Amino acid sequence: MTQNNEAKKALLDLDHVRRVGLVVKPHSHHVSKWLKHLLIFLEQRFDSIVIEEESQSVELHDGNKKINALRGKDMAQFCDVLISLGGDGTLLHSARLMAEQQVPIIGINLGRLGFLVEIAPENMEKELDAILAGHYRVEQRMMLRVSYMRGDQLLDSLNICNDIIIKHKDSIRMIELETKVGDVYLNTVWSDGLIISTPTGSTAYALASGGPLLEPSLEAVLIVPICPHTLSYRPLIVDPRKPIEVSFTKHNKGNAIASVDGQEHTVIKKGDRVVIQELAQKLQLIQPHYHNYFDTLSTKLHWSEKI
Repeated sequence: MTQNNEAKKALLDLDHVRRVGLVVKPHSHHVSKWLKHLLIFLEQRFDSIVIEEESQSVELHDGNKKINALRGKDMAQFCDVLISLGGDGTLLHSARLMAEQQVPIIGINLGRLGFLVEIAPENMEKELDAILAGHYRVEQRMMLRVSYMRGDQLLDSLNICNDIIIKHKDSIRMIELETKVGDVYLNTVWSDGLIISTPTGSTAYALASGGPLLEPSLEAVLIVPICPHTLSYRPLIVDPRKPIEVSFTKHNKGNAIASVDGQEHTVIKKGDRVVIQELAQKLQLIQPHYHNYFDTLSTKLHWSEKI
């Protein structure tokens, strides 16, 4: 257990948790079926249910005063715990919404891989009751924050749970990126792009691009080039206390695009800087008490299977 019983009680004791948030993946018949079951379960146990306005559907019960819809960015201040109903992508979206308020998140897996979401929908009532009774683990996972700079002007900033990927806007072109770690110049390299990842994101695009797997409890940032035009540039693990600055150099043609968690896309122009720093707040991920990261890796990546 990562927290003692008193800490767990303070976090999810039903005497204190009255308001639950709900984020749902884009609807299909499969999702709608489980959403109906989940809403009935939640109505019986909580005073208030807040569902993300962007994902609400006809399954919302007409006239039920317990259920309200809010914009995702406004939800964190109105819920004590959030349930993510979908796959890893839905949980990543939820994590960015809840990060700064550190609202704990429970994931129910309606996706394909499910590195982050452990609970199967057919077991969700049993598992949620166990969690609400105090039988769970808390994983505190580091997150990042990206700031997009044009000169001294801040264009935008976003939270990152998994990774940020910088590529040419025209995917067939290579891109030249200059990278600094802290105040120290690292390199300037032509490649198909660059991935900067948290330990959580090490099982995603970073893994497919040859990066190592990092245990999610680590405090580290992974820099992984995508098909670099040099044999000597290898994945690099760096101290999260040092900001990473990536510049889109003047030698490039056209624009670049930065993608946060595969969901938030920003166009980058020549001379723009992408600055990535550790976010002070952590993702509070609630897992069943039996959850084990290495078991998850073994299952999802089919380790130990004989050829």
